[in-house]
Amino acid sequence: MPGQHKEPTITFRPSAWEKAIIDQRIALSGMRKKDFLVRSCIYSNIVVVGKKENIQRIVDALQEMQMVMKEIAGQIQSGGFSLNDNSYQELKNDYLALTTALVDIMNGAAYLFEKRPLQNQRDWKAELELEQYRNILKMEENKKTDTD
Repeated sequence: MPGQHKEPTITFRPSAWEKAIIDQRIALSGMRKKDFLVRSCIYSNIVVVGKKENIQRIVDALQEMQMVMKEIAGQIQSGGFSLNDNSYQELKNDYLALTTALVDIMNGAAYLFEKRPLQNQRDWKAELELEQYRNILKMEENKKTDTD
């Protein structure tokens, strides 16, 4: 249907100065605005502001997620866990996104715990993205083979 988008929209209102800087970076990057903003959000460092107590909430969320994942694993092993492909893919994407964000946040908060951030944190994200592109290309090749 016209006017309907499949994906949600994310908006924000930068100041005039912030917009000028963002526009210059986009122009110099050679990327489309959408691609630049998405990559900037995904691959940038997360600066943690606050106290150890704030980070403790994140650690607690991680522990809760670990318990839920153990419960799901037990259900899968016993055969009592049934999801259709779409539901499974959605669950997988949600947990992968949550895990990625939590790792980035904890890495940005390493200084609060007098630890050094993990090195090469961007490498695994880039590799994940490349793997997704490879899978898309394989699907396209399979479609071409099937139609020939």
